[in-house]
Amino acid sequence: MFLTKTANIFILVLTVLIFLSVSCDKDPNGPDIPEAFIDIYLRPNDMDFIADGGWVYVTAQEPSRGIIVYRLFHDQFMAYERTCPYDPYGCCEGTSTYLCSRLLVDADGVTIIDTCCNSKYLIIDGAPYEGPSPWVLKQYGTEYNGDVLHIYN
Repeated sequence: MFLTKTANIFILVLTVLIFLSVSCDKDPNGPDIPEAFIDIYLRPNDMDFIADGGWVYVTAQEPSRGIIVYRLFHDQFMAYERTCPYDPYGCCEGTSTYLCSRLLVDADGVTIIDTCCNSKYLIIDGAPYEGPSPWVLKQYGTEYNGDVLHIYN
């Protein structure tokens, strides 16, 4: 009886530990996009994306593949990582390692696309709407004081 009770407790504890270790490894927000230090200052009124609905690519420190900055309203900006959340390490045939899975703003100016996996995202909020990706784009914080835009994580 003593061994059975001890064995049952051991199995219960082992099951709980396995469950916790497995559940901690999974990120419900998407795959593990490499973390880059982002601390960028821009003067959007001096750039070509002044108008609401404009956007620009911004270079960032590696391992970031860059940032898409989108002006939603006059005083509201969105900043998205250009690494695709569906397959952050995926590459298309014929591309260099640095350019793998780099997101692009489509010619319509409304969508962001990954030409490797064909996932499409809305530029206004980074939500996926077509393709295999179920995850939103990685977004960075923004603060705008009317003159300077600060992009950070």
